[in-house]
Parts: sequence; C-alpha cells; structure tokens
Amino acid sequence: MATHRHLTQANQHTLQEIFQYDHPPIEWADLLHLVEEVGHVSPKGDGAYRLVVNGEGHTVRRPHHDKVTDPEDLTAIRALFERGRVTP
Repeated sequence: MATHRHLTQANQHTLQEIFQYDHPPIEWADLLHLVEEVGHVSPKGDGAYRLVVNGEGHTVRRPHHDKVTDPEDLTAIRALFERGRVTP
C-alpha cells in the first residue's frame, strides 16, 4: 500500500508512529493535522471527533492529556489508515 499523496515531513513522521508495533503515544494535534491532510476531521460534540480518511471513518474521543495512549484507540486509528489506504 502507498500513501494517498506526498505528505509533509511532520505528517509522514506521525504516520510512521501510528504504524509502529509498540504503539507509541501519538500527539492529538499531530493526529488531527495528518487526518486533515488526507481527509477531514469533524467535531461531534462532547469531546468526540469523526476522523475520515479516503471515505473511511472512525470516531475517537479527544484524550484529556493531549496524547493518544490507549492501545485500543491506537489500533483503531491504525486500522482507519489501513482501510483508507494511507500507509508509510
């Protein structure tokens, strides 16, 4: 699989972090910037956001500490990018 298009260096770095098997924490702002470059982000209220990548969507809650650390969230975000065909 290949990336949707050429990403900025910062967004390419975030995408690579998402696909690391040890699930490092992902900065919330970095995740939003990446999604906005390849798709769109829609606030749903009450701290939830709809992330859409190439027509594939996932809803996630904004973490209180501005880093996505929950392994289930990180796995779901990775799956979103895989379904949307945006990979490192």
